[in-house]
Amino acid sequence: MFAVLGEITFEVMAAPEKFASSRRWDYAEHRVVEDLPHLQWLGEGLEILTIEMLFHASFMDPAAQLAALIAAGSDHSARALVFGNGEHRGYFVVTGMQTASTQMDAAGAPIAIKVNATLRQWAPGSEIDPNAPPRQQFAPIGIVFVPPQSTARLAPTPIAARTPSALAPGVSSLLYNHQEVGPAMPNLMPGDVSAHAIVRTAC
Repeated sequence: MFAVLGEITFEVMAAPEKFASSRRWDYAEHRVVEDLPHLQWLGEGLEILTIEMLFHASFMDPAAQLAALIAAGSDHSARALVFGNGEHRGYFVVTGMQTASTQMDAAGAPIAIKVNATLRQWAPGSEIDPNAPPRQQFAPIGIVFVPPQSTARLAPTPIAARTPSALAPGVSSLLYNHQEVGPAMPNLMPGDVSAHAIVRTAC
């Protein structure tokens, strides 16, 4: 085994026919008057790997291996690249691929496929976690922050007493609940009215 990319195993005869790595270091160039431009360091670029391999029917299924590599490029997911010696190179996505069937049988099935794949590094933390809770960009409305009270058990403070005298950012006017006016009505429970006392009025 030469390497694995996620669940894809790269099996080659002895070694890949080509393995190239390219890196870059980015600088911004600022032009100045009557002098040479000044450079400002920005950051390190992503590593790009170019691997040329031969998929042969003598030790693998070339069509299945090629289909797995195409599926890895189509699902846009980063996969761990681990070599056979245990080296973890990082996470990479498949950004390009060129194939050539060098041997085929009489029915057209591939016997040997030469694959030139381009892998681009995926920096950890650059993706967005879909399961992460949303981050609030503003103070939620309808919330009044009550100062901390002592640990002694106190009677709950009515909302009207906690409501600020003027509207403040993050405070909703719905919190201004005035006391009801008029006589208090008795609270009826489900068992207070018997079933035979409930009648249907004529329309």
